[in-house]
Amino acid sequence: MTKKLEELLQQARNLISTGSWDEATNLLNLLKKEYPLSPLVARLWCSLASRTGRVADVPVYAAKIYVHVQDDVHKARWALIMGIANFTLLNLATAQANFSCALEHLIGLIKAGKVPKKREQSKARSNVVNIFASGAAEQLLWKTCAELASLRIQAFPFAGTLLGIVRNGRLLDFDKDLDIGVWVESLDTCCDALEKMGWSRITTGITYSNYRDYVHSEIGVTLDVCGLQQSNETRIVGGFMLPNRPAAYQRVSVYPVFNLIQRETAFGNVWFPQQPEKILTAFYGDWRTPNPYWDSVISAPNLEHYTLLVQCYAYSRLVQHWLSGDLAKAWCYAQQIGLKDPDDVLILRSRQWLEKTMSQLNQEIPAWPQNRRRRRIYTRMVADLFHEGHVNFLRAARALGEHLTVCIVPDEHVRKNKGKCPVMRQAERMALVSACRYVDMVIADSPLNTTVEFMQTHDFDLYVFACASENERVEKYKRCALLPSHMVHEIDYTPGISTSDLVIRILNGAGIPDADLIPPVS
Repeated sequence: MTKKLEELLQQARNLISTGSWDEATNLLNLLKKEYPLSPLVARLWCSLASRTGRVADVPVYAAKIYVHVQDDVHKARWALIMGIANFTLLNLATAQANFSCALEHLIGLIKAGKVPKKREQSKARSNVVNIFASGAAEQLLWKTCAELASLRIQAFPFAGTLLGIVRNGRLLDFDKDLDIGVWVESLDTCCDALEKMGWSRITTGITYSNYRDYVHSEIGVTLDVCGLQQSNETRIVGGFMLPNRPAAYQRVSVYPVFNLIQRETAFGNVWFPQQPEKILTAFYGDWRTPNPYWDSVISAPNLEHYTLLVQCYAYSRLVQHWLSGDLAKAWCYAQQIGLKDPDDVLILRSRQWLEKTMSQLNQEIPAWPQNRRRRRIYTRMVADLFHEGHVNFLRAARALGEHLTVCIVPDEHVRKNKGKCPVMRQAERMALVSACRYVDMVIADSPLNTTVEFMQTHDFDLYVFACASENERVEKYKRCALLPSHMVHEIDYTPGISTSDLVIRILNGAGIPDADLIPPVS
């Protein structure tokens, strides 16, 4: 980098820091024309564009820099920038592809024996007061909730704020913001009242219908307002809701129904959950045990579904921590994603490479509370004319672990093996098996002969099957002959029912008298 460019970039940074965004934009636009492939110019330009409502221009420019840079760490960084921009634009499928691309580059980097240099955390100034530890944030919380209560708005401590008050008797010292819950019917009224109290709305780029961010104009603390709604007699839902978007774009968290009571504070009466343990158990599981690696978006056990929105968030955090050299936090995200989606092979590879590297660097792998590894079961089956015997087999297979993956054998493979095609096409058979309560994942193909390499690649612990005859037993054991005995398990076959029996019943009219099968002659 030339001295002239360095000086101009510093000038742009100074303009940004003083809020002179228009001047900074004009300067960076000139630098972009003069140095179109400079990663330093591009990074500052993209950062400012994201803050000034021009995020739609970021992916195209970032893609050009991605192509230009050479090494894996820079490729990963620019893939991340593209991913975050597309995430903000709600191009979730593209964002997920960007984040996956970044992970592939980071795995490539680690295979070459390299890891990103760990960034040094800025030291906190000794004269800066921690407003959470000092009690100032808690006073602001109660004052705000009391004012809202006086306006007949039931706003109450929620999430991490509620956790600190119940578990520690005060806010968590290391907390970053205040959290309050409010019934979604009162959300707009609550937000209007907050702005009159001195809270300023923060625009995050994504507008959720039931979630708002605010910052206090005087002390700078941020406030998350979470809109909750009772959906039926037994459950309350929250999370992040995107209106007019499909289910993959939502993050729905589920709580048991709870009541609110009034509680006296120095600022007046406030609303408070009558049984806060209900909320905390749903949100945190073992909430009494502190977990320094907790992330409310991905870690919560009360997620209704692990959606594409949550996946994008989790992937972005994983990549960011990996790029910053914090392998322990990166591992924690890989671990949590794997618990939500055990069939994510890219995450499995990421976690394994992180573990290998941390071991080589003598870094301790974090212990994740209450999340023991799930035993994963694998099987192959035809499942033609899905019947009671199939259900019995799948029930027994699932009972051997916590996750069951079923490969539904393709039509052509069935024809080659049995000399005839199945009655039902593979897509039909997959649809039926997918609907079975004992099955967690259905796949369309897998090797005929099961090897240790295949089992390890997909993190399977046990291969199971059932045999209708001795000939079938001999054949099936041949197909898993390369597996050690502890990875193979035979399940009892259900007698008296088979697909062949059903076919014969159908051909014989399923036991219906012939007279009833033949329509009368008119």
